[in-house]
Amino acid sequence: TSSVLLSMAMWSIATNLSIQKECAMEAQDASSTSSENEPSLHEDASHWESRLAYCRAVILETLRLHPPVPMNSRILNKDVKLDGCTIPKRTRVYLPITQIHTDERNFARPTEFLPERWVRRNATNNRWVARDYKTEPSFVENDLAYIPPGNPQNIFTFSDGARNCVGHRLALQESTMIFACVVRDLTVNVPKGLVMQKRKKFALAPPMEMPLIFRRREKQS
Repeated sequence: TSSVLLSMAMWSIATNLSIQKECAMEAQDASSTSSENEPSLHEDASHWESRLAYCRAVILETLRLHPPVPMNSRILNKDVKLDGCTIPKRTRVYLPITQIHTDERNFARPTEFLPERWVRRNATNNRWVARDYKTEPSFVENDLAYIPPGNPQNIFTFSDGARNCVGHRLALQESTMIFACVVRDLTVNVPKGLVMQKRKKFALAPPMEMPLIFRRREKQS
C-alpha cells in the first residue's frame, strides 16, 4: 500500500504545482538545521512530524482521496442498534472508505485536494504546523476561502479500533520521508493529456504505467 500511496501522492502534486512547491521548500528546509537550532532530519529523524508537517499533510490528503483499500468489512460479534435498526450478530458489515472520505459531513469541500485542512502557518516562524480540529472553528462567517480543519478520526484508511493496521504509524512516517526526499531534489510533472485511470484489484492501484516526468530540481540561491 505504501507504493500505491506514494504513486498517488506524486500524481497529486504533479497536478497541483503550487502544492509541490510548498513541499519542496519544506523538505529542503528540513535538510538543514532550523532557526530554532533543531537538527536536520539527516542528523535526527525523530522530529519528522514537525519538520515535515506540510509533506505529511499531502500524504494524509492523498490517503483521504485515494485510499489504497477503498472498502473494508467486519463481522459483528454482537447485535448492534444503528439509527433505530438492529443489525444481528454475525452480519458482515461493509465500510465504504472512499464514500466516508468524500462525504461533506466528514470533510468540507470533500472532492478538493487541500493539504491545508491538516496544517496552518505558524504566525511566529511562518512554518507549517498541524491543525487542531478540537479548538479551531469549523467555519468562519463571511470567509468563503476558509478551510475547516480535518478530523483525523474520519480517516479510515488504516481501519479503526482494536483491529486497525498495526503498522499505520510506520507507513505514515516512511511514506512522508520518502516523499520529502524525492520532492526535495526532483520536480514531477504529468505529460500533457494523461488521464488517471485506477485499476481495481484487492487494493486500488495506479495504471500499469504512470509516465510521470521527473527532473532534477534547480538549487535555490
